[in-house]
Amino acid sequence: MKNVAPEDKDIIEEFIGGIRKFLPFKMSLDKAPEVMNPFDGLKMMFTMLPYLGAFKKWEKISAKELASRCKNPLLSRAILEMFMPESSVFFLLITLVSMHKKSAGYPMGGSLNFAELIEKKYINLGGKINYNSRVERIIVEDDCARGIRLENGDTHRADIIISAADGYSTIFKMLEGKYVDEKRHEYYNGQNERLKVFPSLVFVSLGVARKFENEPHTLVFPLKKSIKVDESINYEYLTVRIFNFDPTLAPEGKTTLTVMLGTYNYQFWVDLRKKDREKYRQEKERIANEVIEALEERLGNIKSILEVTDVSTPASIIRYTDNWRGSFEGWQPGRGTMMLRIDKTLPGLKDFYMIGQWVEPGGGLPPAIMSGRNVAQIICKKDGKKFTTQS
Repeated sequence: MKNVAPEDKDIIEEFIGGIRKFLPFKMSLDKAPEVMNPFDGLKMMFTMLPYLGAFKKWEKISAKELASRCKNPLLSRAILEMFMPESSVFFLLITLVSMHKKSAGYPMGGSLNFAELIEKKYINLGGKINYNSRVERIIVEDDCARGIRLENGDTHRADIIISAADGYSTIFKMLEGKYVDEKRHEYYNGQNERLKVFPSLVFVSLGVARKFENEPHTLVFPLKKSIKVDESINYEYLTVRIFNFDPTLAPEGKTTLTVMLGTYNYQFWVDLRKKDREKYRQEKERIANEVIEALEERLGNIKSILEVTDVSTPASIIRYTDNWRGSFEGWQPGRGTMMLRIDKTLPGLKDFYMIGQWVEPGGGLPPAIMSGRNVAQIICKKDGKKFTTQS
């Protein structure tokens, strides 16, 4: 970093010093906060004590603020591309710490392979999965969750209902907004300054019949001609992921490339698809072509060996996941969210829990999975049973 941006020597050393500071840090995650006793709380406080000063310092600085302090434009851009601009630098530090310690990384085979491993484990433990079974309503009787009704009219009864679905859809559609407190209204009305959603995406995926041995897995470069995503945003830089490192995603001698173009204007894409399907198709094609042209300029030999092109939009995300505002993750890890705890229950509703990215600010797979484990612990404690796992 100093070789690239010697004029930012002080900022670089301060940033890397922050990473080194947290290298020994290990937060105990064995117990859900909701089942901790006073001794567990004291133990956690004792663990965090040496890091409180550094935590307070970095937690209140956003990636955008850190980037603005850089004199070198390339370093500034790199910081903005590593994380969302509004995100707390602390989350970036912890992510880099985890990657350095090999406790975080990329799962070979991508997200599908990762999900199928969880599916296999669940089924082997006796679980059952019903696919193509969209939930329309959560059945409530006497303020107790008692089952679900699917879009096709089928109903399934249960003692406990746990929703890992979109937060807004769960609370305001499946439960008709009947069990909401002031805090939840603030979250979903955008009135809580600490909680902001991740943007939606236009996601361009390309399959090309070549490798890129001399390129990094993630490449950021300036564009000669900006790319307009919609009326709300133009891109002057392009970030492309090159999946040379994962041979499972393409046949031998070929590679997958992906480009994520964030936008908060999800409604434009939803309306366009609904009102003018041909124009919607044309806009997807336009963006794909502009991305391909930019990659041709930077990497060379793309267009002549392009085999697969696929474009997902905010409308696609909503159709497949029903994620609120087409968000690709949930709540951003902004300033003040590290210590923010969102209840996994709803006021006045019994035998119901929420898990996933809408109760874990910062989003991502690890916190989402952990929230499910935590709810299992909460249920065990309520039932007077010891929480155990199977290897």
